[in-house]
Amino acid sequence: MYKVLLVDDEPSIREGLTTIIDWEKYSFQVMATAGSGREAIAYFNEMLPDLTIIDIRMPGMTGLEVIEELRVQHPDAHFLILSGYADFDYAKKAISFGVDGYLLKPVDEDEIIAELERIAVQLNQEREALARYAGEDTAYREHQIEALLYDSLQGEGGVETDSLGLHWPQYQVILLEIHAAPDLQRSNEIKRKLVEAFDQKQRGIVFSFHSGLGLLTQEIVDQNSTSQSLYDELQTLLAEWDVKMYAAAGKPVQSTAEIARSYTQASSLLAQRFLFTEQRIKRWEEGRISPRGEHKDHSAAEADGLQEPDEVELADKLYYALDIRSSESVMRVLGEMQERLVTHHWTEQAIKTAFSQVFSLAFNKLAAANQQMQSIMQEHSVLINEVYHQLTIADLIAMSAEHLNRLIQRMGGGSKDTVMKQMIEFIQRNPGENLKLEVLAEVFNYNSSYLGKLFKNHTGEYFNAFLDKVRIEKAKTLLDEGLKVHQVAARVGYANVDYFHSKFKKYVGESPSAYKQSRSQS
Repeated sequence: MYKVLLVDDEPSIREGLTTIIDWEKYSFQVMATAGSGREAIAYFNEMLPDLTIIDIRMPGMTGLEVIEELRVQHPDAHFLILSGYADFDYAKKAISFGVDGYLLKPVDEDEIIAELERIAVQLNQEREALARYAGEDTAYREHQIEALLYDSLQGEGGVETDSLGLHWPQYQVILLEIHAAPDLQRSNEIKRKLVEAFDQKQRGIVFSFHSGLGLLTQEIVDQNSTSQSLYDELQTLLAEWDVKMYAAAGKPVQSTAEIARSYTQASSLLAQRFLFTEQRIKRWEEGRISPRGEHKDHSAAEADGLQEPDEVELADKLYYALDIRSSESVMRVLGEMQERLVTHHWTEQAIKTAFSQVFSLAFNKLAAANQQMQSIMQEHSVLINEVYHQLTIADLIAMSAEHLNRLIQRMGGGSKDTVMKQMIEFIQRNPGENLKLEVLAEVFNYNSSYLGKLFKNHTGEYFNAFLDKVRIEKAKTLLDEGLKVHQVAARVGYANVDYFHSKFKKYVGESPSAYKQSRSQS
């Protein structure tokens, strides 16, 4: 639709013109009406109409004076003149101002419709020509930007930066990684939308790079507010498509010759997209810094002397949390995994591999203790596969929590059992684990000394004594099944056979060998 501004000092004329014509039928829409010359100028500058229909004679400021003033800033504007006087002098002056037509009052409906149809054709031709020119200019400048970046990164200087025709106070490269369903037409539409918003409005130049779209802009993103504002605008522009977008900005530079440096910084930062936790444009100074003060894009823990996280320890904690069917405990373990594994590993692949190792170790232990539950290993296969499809660490944690909580529900979790009952049942199911009060306190989110007092009050025994008794009862069962003494010791959590002997004799009154012999004779 083309925008129309109606200007006449007589309200009845304005109302009549507004209602007598089916404007939309002829691709027009009346956006505003004005009753004076000054009001007309104010409306014009605010809405920039495609066509202004204006009375030639008005008190204060005539229609011709309005046109004369507006022509200074808007030489291509379109005007239709209305007049109640068949005055040739007025007509000649109006023609000298380049108006599109001259209509006499009272206006004939068929006559004004004919004028609208004629002007609509002219506006269509102008719009097509402008789009064609803008498209050619955009494609040329995009090619120049891409060539500039390629040559600069290759150590060459083949592109004459003056040919870009850019004379901005500053230049900044923003790179966008846009994830959507694979669809070439959609990709072209997304790019076209950005070109309309930036290239065609002289705000910047949209270009392609290896994994997405880039934006060379003079609207500098240098703080949280500006990065959030531009990100929100981009999201709104792409709202009609189901996309996920990640964006990174290089440092602003003062000349076109330095644009490649801003691009390199943005590209390095976007490579850390997996660690993005906020939905906004990340800025060059927000990149991850290693202990040596360098931006890292590889695993460097060993070189930097960082303490390697213990995947086995984390897997044990996750296994405990799953075994007691506690969603709260699972979330705490996932949080610790994120903190420790991300701190140590520097690449997306390394982080995902570490998460997969922890999940595999925990699931294997869980499956061994719950052999009747085939769904455990099925869930494991799905979870490991999904790990490698997550775009960010936040996505990975959310997806993992969903899978693990679903498994807990299938295992009968979500009950209102007390912590003490859960602890006792856990110990009875896992006597062979290297159980420590400190580890269980962490799983159940308690202070270890306080948990020890609760346990003593509930069971009447100290934690270690209770654990020994459970282990010895399990040992007796295993001895009855014919296992050798050293095998039983290992199965119930005693790495030292002599220590197992002393514990067994303390609680049973005889050695494991003597117990086994007496049971075989009875």
